[in-house]
Amino acid sequence: MITQNPFVSYSVAMVTPFDQREKLSQTGIYSLIDYYKQNHVPALLISGSTGEQHSMTIEERQMLYREVKSAGKDDFLLIGGVAAVRTTEAIRLAEAAQKEGLDGIMLGFPPYLRISQKEAAAYVEQVCTVTDLPILLYNNPSRTGFNLELNTLYRIVEKLPQIKGLKEAGNPDNALILQKELGSSFSVLTGTDLYLLDHLRNGYNGITSIIGNIFPQEIQQIVQLIKSQKWELAEKQFSKLLPTIHTILEIGALRAIKYLLSESNIEAGICREPLSTLNKQEQKTLMEVWQKGEA
Repeated sequence: MITQNPFVSYSVAMVTPFDQREKLSQTGIYSLIDYYKQNHVPALLISGSTGEQHSMTIEERQMLYREVKSAGKDDFLLIGGVAAVRTTEAIRLAEAAQKEGLDGIMLGFPPYLRISQKEAAAYVEQVCTVTDLPILLYNNPSRTGFNLELNTLYRIVEKLPQIKGLKEAGNPDNALILQKELGSSFSVLTGTDLYLLDHLRNGYNGITSIIGNIFPQEIQQIVQLIKSQKWELAEKQFSKLLPTIHTILEIGALRAIKYLLSESNIEAGICREPLSTLNKQEQKTLMEVWQKGEA
């Protein structure tokens, strides 16, 4: 029986560590988990877009669930990213998330296919047949070519009570609509750090943060300030991070974040090709703004 909604107001979208041969790194997983623990991150989204999920085989993603759970034990809420081109593969991932004892699933829609609303609903329903874990749907039209319509979402939620939230990377105006229609117990999360303040001001409940990989305590503090209605202080704190955030996004978030983590002796590894490592000029630019931000 589903007893709680694990999609809290702050989680970090964990990067996936790959070694120099582009193999999943077990030592890197433990290094990252130790880092997140030290910084009191309450929840992790594993094998999401930030985790390079679509560069991994189903078996690698199953292994990642298992290793992160083993390393993290019960110190985090763990949300498994599930998305695949084929429904059968999404089902295998959902079964693995349940088997490994994760706390919830973020279910993304198949990329590239441009499925219909009816097909999207069927995809969600079939995944729900193999797990009773709480599910956060992920609507990300710019990456998948598919946009989940609100009426489709309402029908899915009415039929499947384990759907506890939506990560909305489409129309941000939907957040307020969903709050009014589905109530405060239904989570509406953003994944866009750059617009964190705007999104939380306009109906979003929280964030699965990418930038939280390098500012884990700072982003959490900003979210807590906003929840306490301390907007002026939150804006002041956020403004300090903006130069680094802009530089990271300009260079490429995954590439830049893994580089900064590695420079801090955290075994984040490399990105899988075709993503590249930073060149010397990118390294110099990034470190200059990073060190100013730390000063």
